[in-house]
Amino acid sequence: MESRMSNALSREPGDALRQARRRSRVKTGTLIEELGWSAGKLSKLEGGTRGTSPTDIARFAGHLRAEPDTFERIMALAHEPPTGHYVRPHGVAMPDSLRILIIHEQAARTICCYQTLFIPGLLQTRDYASALMGDAPAAAQAVDDRMARQRIFDQPQAPKGRFFIYEAALHRMVGGPQVMYEQMLQLLFRGGVRLIPFAAGLPVSLNTAFTFMTFADHLPVTYVEHGSESLFLDSAESTKAYLMCCNDLARVALTEEQSRSAFAKWADRFERLREASGAAGGSQVA
Repeated sequence: MESRMSNALSREPGDALRQARRRSRVKTGTLIEELGWSAGKLSKLEGGTRGTSPTDIARFAGHLRAEPDTFERIMALAHEPPTGHYVRPHGVAMPDSLRILIIHEQAARTICCYQTLFIPGLLQTRDYASALMGDAPAAAQAVDDRMARQRIFDQPQAPKGRFFIYEAALHRMVGGPQVMYEQMLQLLFRGGVRLIPFAAGLPVSLNTAFTFMTFADHLPVTYVEHGSESLFLDSAESTKAYLMCCNDLARVALTEEQSRSAFAKWADRFERLREASGAAGGSQVA
């Protein structure tokens, strides 16, 4: 059994096994002894850095007495071929509970996020996220999950976030003037946020929103959301393409100082709309 480089696919079942082990009552020492493994092998498997057969993964999950649905999910991941692109379903505009997204955001060294039609999820206020998701049955939990994702910036080794927002997202009224006013303040006082104005010559590479993440100990991963599905990419070709996209963003976006000035003007605009409406909400188009 040979070690291999970690990838997005191998890290997901590794995380699922770690979660299952922590939920189980099986002691780590007992598990290692019963499987005949070393502590190092266990650690590498849970970190997604060890080439392990589906049979060994099944033995691991079986010793943990994993619930049937957990066992089936782990085995489905174990049999998924490493193609370099992995699709994960979720509710429309609600990817926040995806473990593959969460584990990579938590481990990221840098996060370069580009959004065209709305404020990036990692920067949204609770009211903005609630208004964006509407009254879908799972919306309340999805908002809580989104707020929890944002706590990665509070951890000791927080990732460096770079956020690029196309001006169209500011014209989209979400939740009314009060919500938009507070969201503009959030952008105004948050570092690393840059605006791409309509006047910028937008290259074709920036037609689609994406998030590009780098890590200290493994290759980059790109995340692209499409409605009720999300795509995770870690092939050499996709990494090269999206790294070029990040360079294009830096080239066409306003500086952080210019962007703060723009957000301040938009905040003033929404404040005036709020005062004109005489209410906290409203449906005015900015």
